Amino acid sequence: MKQRVISSVFVVLITVLAAYFGGIVLDLTLMFVALYGSYEFINASQKRFDLLLYILMVLTIIGLYFFNEYHLFFILIEMILLLSLAVLDERQSFISVSSVFMMSLLLGFALHFMRHVQSINKWMFGYVIIISYITDTFAYLIGSKIGKHKLIERISPNKTIEGSLGGWIFGTLISLLWAYYFNFFNMPKYIIIIGSLILPIVSQIGDLVFSLIKRNYNVKDFSNLIPGHGGILDRLDSNIFCIIVFGTLILLLG
Repeated sequence: MKQRVISSVFVVLITVLAAYFGGIVLDLTLMFVALYGSYEFINASQKRFDLLLYILMVLTIIGLYFFNEYHLFFILIEMILLLSLAVLDERQSFISVSSVFMMSLLLGFALHFMRHVQSINKWMFGYVIIISYITDTFAYLIGSKIGKHKLIERISPNKTIEGSLGGWIFGTLISLLWAYYFNFFNMPKYIIIIGSLILPIVSQIGDLVFSLIKRNYNVKDFSNLIPGHGGILDRLDSNIFCIIVFGTLILLLG
């Protein structure tokens, strides 16, 4: 437990510094996430380190991160190259290259929207991150105390409906208080209200999706980089879904 708490403080400190200073500090932090997160996924999904798949994944993520107007180009090029690799290399299957393609898009767009949201308002970046952590924390606390009905047992046996509802309620309330304190980040209030209502649900879906991925590859954690927490992808699972949905919400309604 002590190790887990120390790791949590360290992760929070890095997140706060990256969000507060932005610029090169944020870019370097998120590029490390791209490099190591890709390494974790390739190892887990392929059961070995495949350098070519890793390079394709990293280049696509970096392309989605830095080059806004060329997103479609990077997506199409990676798709064609991965499918070609499945045809030419008998060690690669359609399912294996498809999983790499999917994770490239998830990580690439998540990191892109993290940068975009932080550039609009650093406290709004904190708002999205806090929703995930508050939802997860209260879902665990309430579920462990009063949880009786399993949520989706085949994916995550310990999660309960009661915990999920509790996580949604506290995630919504605390995120709204955070937004109110910072004057809704000078954004239209309805965007933040919609975000506070749906992101705690999205956060839990992201958590479940990554649990499903790990079960599919028969791994407990993506790595042991963060003692007590697992790897980068274990720590960012719900954040990835939240930031993509919130970033899309801003683009559509902002």
